[in-house]
Amino acid sequence: MDVLKELEKVIGPRLKQNEAMNTHTTFKVGGPAKYYADVANLDEFVELINIARAHKIPVFILGGGSNIVVSDRGFKGLVIKNNCRKFDVMTMIGKVKNRASQVLGGSALSVDHALVFAESGVIMNQLVRFTIEQGLEGLEYQLGLPGTVGGGIAMNSNWPKKSAYIGDKVYKARILTGDGHVKEVDRSYFKFAYDYSSLQDNGDILLSVVFQFKPEDKQVLWQRAMEVLEHRSTSQPKEPSAGCTFKNIAPSVALSFSVPGRTTSAGYLIDKAGLKGKRIGNAMISALHANFIINMGQATAEDVISLVHLAKLEVKKCFGVELEMEVKKVGFN
Repeated sequence: MDVLKELEKVIGPRLKQNEAMNTHTTFKVGGPAKYYADVANLDEFVELINIARAHKIPVFILGGGSNIVVSDRGFKGLVIKNNCRKFDVMTMIGKVKNRASQVLGGSALSVDHALVFAESGVIMNQLVRFTIEQGLEGLEYQLGLPGTVGGGIAMNSNWPKKSAYIGDKVYKARILTGDGHVKEVDRSYFKFAYDYSSLQDNGDILLSVVFQFKPEDKQVLWQRAMEVLEHRSTSQPKEPSAGCTFKNIAPSVALSFSVPGRTTSAGYLIDKAGLKGKRIGNAMISALHANFIINMGQATAEDVISLVHLAKLEVKKCFGVELEMEVKKVGFN
């Protein structure tokens, strides 16, 4: 049986061919995917991946469509849109304490921490709002980030002003290994670091995750979250983009090179290199935040990558620093 028939056997007419990717990414650029499937069931998700791998067809897992730029030539493999979005509180762990039993006639659970289960396709903002409403501390600084839990874990999304990483709250997870097996792992497996998890290198795919949170007053959590949201809304452009284009540089790099004020901000370096507002075709380095490349309308991936190369060249020339892309390139090989 050929790969098309095998894929169709699993999901039927939900399998599409030559699906335009510019309609599925926040950047609004990119050519067609050879095969494209929306999947909301983890069993189907695993089965499709294993079929494609058995036929040596490249697989790309699409979450919210942010943090990527897809080639104008598209993707010569299978794109799976991960809509596996189940999540819930698994358990509350604590001690039973008498609480004014003479008045209330009962006892209460004093929560020490809670475990929350989430499939990898859960929309990040939805999970953040849920945990805040449950009075669980840990994800409130992620409010306003586009994308899904899977993408957040893969890149260890963070709020640098508080060094608040999503990976800090991971308790355990289920992954699909490169050889097609489902495996449970703990937090140490991910080797979390700035903008990094082991998923970026080992070819494994996140299926679901269990977070561990401590209780906190939800009004306090909402205050933190809204401050973060306000900062993002006023400091980041509204035009289509993939998010921050480059990783911030390491403090050790800032110390080693002639970086103004020893800043680690990639956007600051691009700005000081005189590139704010620089345009190639219909892609432009944002005049609001220089670490964002924005689509001014009908931009191509080639326009975007040309600006990436220009920014790297000019920052290297001005400061000796080699910027590293945070946005992932898809279909460029």
